[in-house]
Amino acid sequence: MDYSPSRRTVITSSGLLTAGLAGCLGAVREEDDPKDTSTNAVQTQQPDGPAPVDLGTACDFSILAKSGISSVPNSDVAGDIGVSPIASTAITGFDLTLDATGVFATSTQVGGRVYAANYAEPTPSRLTTAVSDMETAFTDAYGRVPPDVTELGGGNIGGETLTPGVYNWSTDVLIDDDITIDGGPDDTWIFQIAGDLTAASGVTVNLTGGAQPENIVWVVAGGAGVEIGTDANFAGIVLAQTGINVLTNATVDGCLYAQTDVNLQMATVTGCDCDLVDLQVDSACVDEDGEITVTNSNDVSVMVTVTGPDAYEETMEVPAGGSATWGSLADGTYSLETDSIAIGLDITTLDISCDPSVPDVVTTPATEVNGSTATLNGELTDLGDSDTVDVFFEWRELGTDEWIATDSQTLDAPGDFSAGIEGLEPGTTYEFRAVGLANGERVEGATLRFTKTVPGVPEVITEPATEVNGSTATLNGELLDLGDFDSVDVFFEWRELGTDEWTTTAPQTLDAPGDFSAGIAGLEPGGTYEFRAVVVANGTREEGAIIEFTKDEPGAPIVETQVATAVNGSTATLNGELIDIGDFDTVDVFFEWRELGADEWTTTAPQTLDEPGDFSAGIEGLEPGNTYEFRAVVVADGTREDGTIVSFTKAEAGVPDIETEPATEINGSTATLNGELLDLGDFDTVDVFFEWRELGADEWIATDSQTLDEPGDFSAGIEGLELGSTYEFRAVMVANGERFLGTTLTFTKFGPDELAVETEPATEVNGSTATLNGELLELEGETEATVYFLYRIKGTTVWTFTDDAVRTEPGPFSATATNLETGTTYEFRAVAQVGSTVVYGDILEFTKVPDDGDDGDDGDNGKNKKKKKREYKRAKREYEEYKKKYEKGKVNKKQLKKKRHAYESAKREYEELIADCKNAS
Repeated sequence: MDYSPSRRTVITSSGLLTAGLAGCLGAVREEDDPKDTSTNAVQTQQPDGPAPVDLGTACDFSILAKSGISSVPNSDVAGDIGVSPIASTAITGFDLTLDATGVFATSTQVGGRVYAANYAEPTPSRLTTAVSDMETAFTDAYGRVPPDVTELGGGNIGGETLTPGVYNWSTDVLIDDDITIDGGPDDTWIFQIAGDLTAASGVTVNLTGGAQPENIVWVVAGGAGVEIGTDANFAGIVLAQTGINVLTNATVDGCLYAQTDVNLQMATVTGCDCDLVDLQVDSACVDEDGEITVTNSNDVSVMVTVTGPDAYEETMEVPAGGSATWGSLADGTYSLETDSIAIGLDITTLDISCDPSVPDVVTTPATEVNGSTATLNGELTDLGDSDTVDVFFEWRELGTDEWIATDSQTLDAPGDFSAGIEGLEPGTTYEFRAVGLANGERVEGATLRFTKTVPGVPEVITEPATEVNGSTATLNGELLDLGDFDSVDVFFEWRELGTDEWTTTAPQTLDAPGDFSAGIAGLEPGGTYEFRAVVVANGTREEGAIIEFTKDEPGAPIVETQVATAVNGSTATLNGELIDIGDFDTVDVFFEWRELGADEWTTTAPQTLDEPGDFSAGIEGLEPGNTYEFRAVVVADGTREDGTIVSFTKAEAGVPDIETEPATEINGSTATLNGELLDLGDFDTVDVFFEWRELGADEWIATDSQTLDEPGDFSAGIEGLELGSTYEFRAVMVANGERFLGTTLTFTKFGPDELAVETEPATEVNGSTATLNGELLELEGETEATVYFLYRIKGTTVWTFTDDAVRTEPGPFSATATNLETGTTYEFRAVAQVGSTVVYGDILEFTKVPDDGDDGDDGDNGKNKKKKKREYKRAKREYEEYKKKYEKGKVNKKQLKKKRHAYESAKREYEELIADCKNAS
């Protein structure tokens, strides 16, 4: 009987659950009454979500891949696994044992059987169909439009509850916290992901309301593919255009289908609840009699007929979930067939040889099926009572009557033997058997099949677009396999979404797998485009998935107005800085200026810049004693952005003139204030100094006065600055009782780039002591730093110092706080110091609670978990906001680093708490 696979559909109407799922789904709710008691008629509910995705025969496999399956032992896979078109050598880490039939192998890590493209028929043709069904399912699922939900969570769906429907993301998708998939047993979900899918370590995909993994499809088009993190609990069917990695101790309740490879690290895969599976056939010898056993794992019985030598024929029922055995069989070749068109047999023909006096020969899978040739293989396992045995092969095209015999070989000991054949036609299936002759006795091995495939087609995948800037973008793809060709042409087809015609990029010729790209131009802001990678070789064309991207409105440039300089005579120099060029290649910058109170602006000549930087322009015709205002302006392709308006005063002739200049050496708790005496006016000497204060304060603080008798620079140091605070200052000049002020400038006290410290939560809050913790994050350019902590009762003003320590490299450090009072809340901060430079970590708190001998309860743990989760999400949100501000030049690198460290610390604490809770349970 020829192998006739059935079609499978993801959704199942039986409502059956695998053993691994039953405990997660929970009991039926009391209010869910399945019957209408008033009419005694069974109620039915229309399933929610999209139409089911048809997996076809791929659903026979728990794992199916095209280029390999690997395991870091020991993994645990329920059901069958298979690879095609790659051979069994690409299945690594499973310690395979090939069955005598050559149709399948077994492994202690696989509950079912292991299949590969180089095993005996019907395995190759069965795998070819399954892989084709897998690819069809990917195309179907990824192409479902329109989606019900788009860009949920910006690609981060941790903490979400997902109801039935089609979800679409044009980005990567990250699951960094537990999610819930909520719906009934017949409801469906399709998650379309243009980028990669990552499930973080320890997260769980919870199924509620009866939702089943077989009805949840994750279709992932990204180039890096899918990663399911350590200790994660994932659910659903994964259809990946590239690879799938399941890390240590992770569990997948579902199936994994990859168009490249699947890699397991001590992971568990439960498989899918498919409707029907093939019957499994085994043979054995019992007291020199043959025996055939057929096992049926389906929930329906099947009639199986076995025929053999001497007109042997017997039909038996193989019960649902059971097996049947045909015994006392004579040596010879037997055939098996079923009465079901939907349920096949994994072996249809096998040889029985149990007479020890008769030679025994076994047929093993054909190899080197290349071009028009193949190598047939067999093994003489026993000479019986003969001294020598003549062995050869018989082969023919499937469906023909005549066998073709290879040349005979004479063997005097058990061993392998082979023979080459030629004249094979692409796309044709052949069958063959090993034959032995000794003393007039003829013995045959099982009849196996192989298919001479058509030339291997190349494989290509589409990867997300990059560098979507201005009116251009870069399209990306990867050539995975050249097939049977020496070289192929690759290119892209693209168009605006909703249009009919594709635009084609110039072809590139590749002679090896690898990435390729092409730039496109002429994109319109706000437009959405779709594209696909294409490979062509000798008339054979293959396409990658269609991926979309949106051309955002151009990012606006950013400009900043700076202080005017060289305000001498009737002239001045206006200054500005281009902070960011936005999404443009070049921009025009200039200044607008006017006398304070005037209506009309005067414009300087424009300058064209192609990168951020300072720019200046001189103006003239200024009147002594008048105040002027000006602003920097940037213009690009009709987009105009203005800097802030800054003013300056042209001093009257004979009047002293002073200018405030930016602060420098803002280190530790100190800074240097700078100014310039531009003109003494009609005075022989003047007194100069600075006034400064924290921004928002009422009182100015004055530095010591200096007496100058000629124009020039002057400075003064200040101290006592607080990290993170902003200060304002101005240069002051006094001459003969008259007071003159320079412009007021500001600066912010940040920690120096070469020194950074972080405060971490207190631990071991026992008795009257606690352990304070911190981490020295950076020590660039310095050989050592002194670290310590400050702590005090919350609400008080006096800090207590801990003992200090010297660190020669970044890393964690701790110190003990003593004399703590029960029931009191303390605050503390980590400190690092190099010379006069001192930086501080954030202020954290802890409470010295009474010791009642209780280690805590589930309620406290739950509150703590929620608190840590809130802190983690808040820190993450702040870090993402600061990244956007940094890209726009609104915060500096030091501020961004500080937020990143806070985010990483909060994440680490939350993950540690989750791990502790799991260990405790």
